[in-house]
Amino acid sequence: MEHFLLMAGKTAVLLLGSTIAAITFLARRRTGSPLMVRLGVGFTFIATGSFLEGLLFEVLGWELLTAHLIESAFVFTGLLIVAVLLRPRTVRR
Repeated sequence: MEHFLLMAGKTAVLLLGSTIAAITFLARRRTGSPLMVRLGVGFTFIATGSFLEGLLFEVLGWELLTAHLIESAFVFTGLLIVAVLLRPRTVRR
């Protein structure tokens, strides 16, 4: 039962992250801002990393530590992208 809950949780994170990424791509079309695409890429990394950990551990039988390190690298990369995009900027005149 725990494994089913783990996979359900990882799948939910993947679906929510994919939805957020899709919304950012739609916002890019509306606003024309390339930052929206980059923001979507960041959320895609976060969602993919979470799902990938469950896939590697549950389906492919990888060691939990290895799967978690890979997930952490994806989540770190995604959060770094989001942080860089959301940092305060000075306005040039």
